[in-house]
Amino acid sequence: MIRFLFLLSSLICSYSFSDSNYRNELENFAQKLVFDKYNSQNELNNNEKLDLQVAPLDNRLNYPQCQTELIGEIVNDSIKRNTSVKISCLDETPWTNYLRVRVNVLQKTAVVTTGVSKGQTLNQDNVTAVYMDKTLIRNGGFISPESLYGTRLKRNLSADKVIRDRDVCFVCKDDKVSIYATNVGLSIKASGIALSDANIGGTVRVKNSRTQRIIVATVTGLKEVKVSF
Repeated sequence: MIRFLFLLSSLICSYSFSDSNYRNELENFAQKLVFDKYNSQNELNNNEKLDLQVAPLDNRLNYPQCQTELIGEIVNDSIKRNTSVKISCLDETPWTNYLRVRVNVLQKTAVVTTGVSKGQTLNQDNVTAVYMDKTLIRNGGFISPESLYGTRLKRNLSADKVIRDRDVCFVCKDDKVSIYATNVGLSIKASGIALSDANIGGTVRVKNSRTQRIIVATVTGLKEVKVSF
């Protein structure tokens, strides 16, 4: 009797394990179908990657293993944020199931690793890069943590927050900055004091330390500005 119960238990466990594996196979089949379709229609850049989440099949239901090749079809032939996939089996006992696949494009973005305060300088100890849902990144996020080293915060940020353009300044008010004045065949370097905050590509008022003249220059880098003459 004990041997019989042990054998019965083994058969049940084996069946359960096999059924679970086949559910995984169906989910992986749907995921690959969406992956291939998405990549045939879209091109990700080096700072993006595709994240697909398949809604698990109900483990209370039985999914008989198909004895012929599975047939997959993306409903409406359209990749959406929530994409439906139809999987059919056409063997002697045909069946059809629908799976839902969540489609997210993740983008590399810089975040703070710990809580940081207004005025604090960003560096390798408090900035890192993570991949995040692209739809959640708006208003000027940064891809490279290294590009932020040396910048200062204009507001408090809690741990894991995305660093946006409005949160930092590459040139901050009262910073000592290098002024590069250029003309055809001629370049002059001077020093000055920033009178306002600005980021790369923005304009800032700067007082020349030698002449005390106030100029409007374009920020070109960390504590660097450029003016043409």
